[in-house]
Amino acid sequence: MESTLRHVTSPSELTPGHDTGTPPFAQQTVVLTKQAYIELTWQANYWRAQYEQLLEREAALKAAVEAQQATIRDLTQRLYGTKSEKATRPTTTGAPTSASPRKRGQQPGSPGHGRRPCATRPVVDEVRDLSTPEKRCAVCGEAFRPLLAPEASTLIAVHVQAHVRRLPRQRYHKVGRCPQRPGIVTAPPAPRLIPQSPFGVSVWPEVVLDKDLYGRPTARLCQAFQHQGVPLAQGTVTDG
Repeated sequence: MESTLRHVTSPSELTPGHDTGTPPFAQQTVVLTKQAYIELTWQANYWRAQYEQLLEREAALKAAVEAQQATIRDLTQRLYGTKSEKATRPTTTGAPTSASPRKRGQQPGSPGHGRRPCATRPVVDEVRDLSTPEKRCAVCGEAFRPLLAPEASTLIAVHVQAHVRRLPRQRYHKVGRCPQRPGIVTAPPAPRLIPQSPFGVSVWPEVVLDKDLYGRPTARLCQAFQHQGVPLAQGTVTDG
């Protein structure tokens, strides 16, 4: 579209006059038509609005970049940062040192506290008994006579909520004098991942997931179990 901008400059305005210290363009007068004035005013308002929109967009992009950089720094710290949660104190040279010079964990020669009681946890009774063929002697076929007191044992398990499984194992003694069978026959114990461990199989997936997948420190894991009333002896779960 052809511009309607027109201007008229008088010849007297182009002749050198008295030097007043102002620029040459400040001494010249431009005459515009009404249509040219409206067109220039509209263009000025249009580009001023475009400039203000670009400033707002730039500010929004800078805020988004800062938020993403903060997220990256947080994830990098979680992945590659220091895993120890011990407090540190600076030395005289300004370098941080451990709060205590002694090593972590159980100290050599110090007495242990043993296993803590599980009185605050609900107890689920699970009677384990022999099968019907196992209640008889496999040689002579004579039935065993059950003892009055079963062999009691406990096993800590996780099933929606941590609880203690009480596992009385029924015991029998033979009636006859068959030399091929022992005097007392006991139902088999519950399966355990580690022999003689107080923790059931359902506990260890929670330990492995919290430690290796979710990156939760061992100290927090032990605190979580103790908060639920599950006793964790020192050194039971170690950093690996």
